[in-house]
Amino acid sequence: MRSLLDVADAIERVLRAIADWSGWLMIVLMVVICFDIMSRKLGYQIPGMGSTRLQELEWHLHTVLFSMWLGQCYILNAHPRVDTLTAGRPLRTRAWVELAGCLAFALPYAGIVAWFSLGFVATSYLTGESSEAVVGLSQRWIIKGFFVLGLWMLVAAIVAVILRLIVFLSGSPAGHRSDLNIERFVDPT
Repeated sequence: MRSLLDVADAIERVLRAIADWSGWLMIVLMVVICFDIMSRKLGYQIPGMGSTRLQELEWHLHTVLFSMWLGQCYILNAHPRVDTLTAGRPLRTRAWVELAGCLAFALPYAGIVAWFSLGFVATSYLTGESSEAVVGLSQRWIIKGFFVLGLWMLVAAIVAVILRLIVFLSGSPAGHRSDLNIERFVDPT
């Protein structure tokens, strides 16, 4: 059971590092937004970098930020959930419900979407997909690739949660570690 926790810890460390790194893109996004607004208001634009490209760059940066935080947000239990049925139940019951939900719904759905999204990116790359706007950004496969990477990080996060739940529910001594913090995966707060 200790090895399951080590795998879960490793997955969470990688997801946290990616989220922390990508958080710096928020500054880049703010600069791009401010520059876009100021250049439109002042009527000045850098040649070849019109407002259309800047606006597309803004939503590309939004997508990268969202995608790079998908896995970490799942680990932090920062996703919407409805726990009407389990709200007053014991911790072990909530953990069983969470495990069943992860195995029956979250992992299969995220896995299928992530798997089939690989073709989505490949098609974009092979066809040379670019913006529909004449002056828009090219290489649309890059932003699609970031989104698919985010989906795979979500799959990894679900696996990490499943591993922690298995250790907890097995009653293993490793499952009683203080840093297991199983409540974060089964509590709606």
